[in-house]
Amino acid sequence: MTLVELDLALRKLRLSGMAAVLEARLRHAQSEKLAPIDLVSVLVADELLRRQDRLFERRHQQAQFRDPDRSLDALISISTRR
Repeated sequence: MTLVELDLALRKLRLSGMAAVLEARLRHAQSEKLAPIDLVSVLVADELLRRQDRLFERRHQQAQFRDPDRSLDALISISTRR
């Protein structure tokens, strides 16, 4: 399977997080001489992180906060100054 075919297969399986970083991770694995299990572990971790980020973003949009740019960190720093 070529890299292009693998990319298409990953996207068809809805693993776009893996597909997005595949080339970079393969280069890294070759340069660092990673074991196959370590490469797969990194790719799976990338996919999980991407899904977690997308879920957070989706929930943040659904929440429809009045001031979406305001963060809890900003509120905490304001309250500690008083």
